[in-house]
Amino acid sequence: MKCNIIRDILPLYIEGDCSEETRKIVEAHIAHCQECRELFELMQNPLEIEATPMDGTEDIQEAGNDVWRKYYGRLILKGTGLFLAVYILIIVIALLMK
Repeated sequence: MKCNIIRDILPLYIEGDCSEETRKIVEAHIAHCQECRELFELMQNPLEIEATPMDGTEDIQEAGNDVWRKYYGRLILKGTGLFLAVYILIIVIALLMK
């Protein structure tokens, strides 16, 4: 089997989420392929990454909130304007048909 397919399946194999047949295929492949075996060994030991707080994250979030407020504000205004225009048009047509 090709290495790229085995590399795609490795996370499922490590978590035990693949079928018995797939497990046998992966084991046979990593027994013969040095590169895939090394990748398998790396994937078994997850990396520990420390979370570092970012300065100014509040500013970014606030700026994002402002963008959404402006976007939805304009969207609501356009929708309200369109509704009123159609409503007035219907009333005018109804009055003219009497």
